[in-house]
Amino acid sequence: MPSTWAGESLPMTNCSLLFIDDHPLFRQGLVFALGAAIPDMAIRDVGSLEEALGVLDRHEIDLVLSDYRLEMGDGIDAIRRIRLKFPSIACGILCADITPQLSRQARECGAVALLSKNRDVPSLVEAITIVFDGGCVFDDLPDHLHLGDVRLSDRRLEILRLAAYGNSNKEIARQLNVTERTIKDHWSQILAQLSASNRTQAVSLALQYGLIE
Repeated sequence: MPSTWAGESLPMTNCSLLFIDDHPLFRQGLVFALGAAIPDMAIRDVGSLEEALGVLDRHEIDLVLSDYRLEMGDGIDAIRRIRLKFPSIACGILCADITPQLSRQARECGAVALLSKNRDVPSLVEAITIVFDGGCVFDDLPDHLHLGDVRLSDRRLEILRLAAYGNSNKEIARQLNVTERTIKDHWSQILAQLSASNRTQAVSLALQYGLIE
């Protein structure tokens, strides 16, 4: 993973970013801050989706970063429309209040990043760098949980599915023809792998991040 920017400019030659936000003051301030942090990156900014589509028609853009709340529609709709016309462009969303529903929608529409507006400039630069390196950044993920590192067995995924339908450990054990002790042992590993504190949180995380349906 790239190191966190600590005040010095980072080389990012030949990378280009398009920022969509309908609040000019915030948009221009962020563009100025990112430009100072990553002077080699080409940054363009617009106030609407329609303007963004026009820029994408005329210029080669690597990453589109859209505010979630736009005057006409929202960031999810913006990404859907952009990816429909420009499927190879990476897209991300900036949002003040990230919810599980928004997280699911962002993943479903093909976003590679869901970033909190509470990030400071150094951590935002780090997130953008990760995306340019081909990674994904979702700020709703618990600390130390990276979906690419989660490898749950088929049995543990089945336990999560059954728990999501409201089954107790005893009922899950009966359906899988194993002892309740075995199910509890599986839960210990599931909680560790998902960095969850209890089975309810584990099921919620598994649903949010598409490990189960």
